[in-house]
Amino acid sequence: AAARSSKPLKITRIRSDADDPGLKEHEASFIRLIERLTNGTSIEINETGTTLVFIPGMISGGRVEHDCSTQRSIGYYLEGIIPLAPFSKHPFHLILRGVTNSRDDPSVDVVKATSLPLLKRFITDENLEIKIRKRGAPPLGGGEVLFTCPVVRHVRPIQVTDCGRINEFAAQLLL
Repeated sequence: AAARSSKPLKITRIRSDADDPGLKEHEASFIRLIERLTNGTSIEINETGTTLVFIPGMISGGRVEHDCSTQRSIGYYLEGIIPLAPFSKHPFHLILRGVTNSRDDPSVDVVKATSLPLLKRFITDENLEIKIRKRGAPPLGGGEVLFTCPVVRHVRPIQVTDCGRINEFAAQLLL
């Protein structure tokens, strides 16, 4: 939210009472990704990792490749990036490498099946896509996902008058 609103953010006492205080590897990796997708962002983390100061810059997008922490799935990263992508200066062409399916996070397939149809209700571009190039599982990862998103000048308003019913439920099992 801070990256989109351009408002500085300070978070203190991050797991300060825990045996392993501060930011986790996957959180630091996500912050590095945000830094690479923006221009002029300032991030300060204290020595123990228990305080974070985030001063957002402009969401620039562009061509970025990022190796995600294998502690979390690529879906974790996409959930935070997708809401920012349409408002970038340049179209997103983001390659994420790591775990595509894990027990703790939504898989890339779930994010693709839920977030993209929702976003497509607000924007009308054909270049919005999540493509799974390779699958990767914990603990080694090895997966690769391409996320592309155009720059959006206008967001289409919607009016929900009928929430509808669930007509179909599908599951996918990956072994």
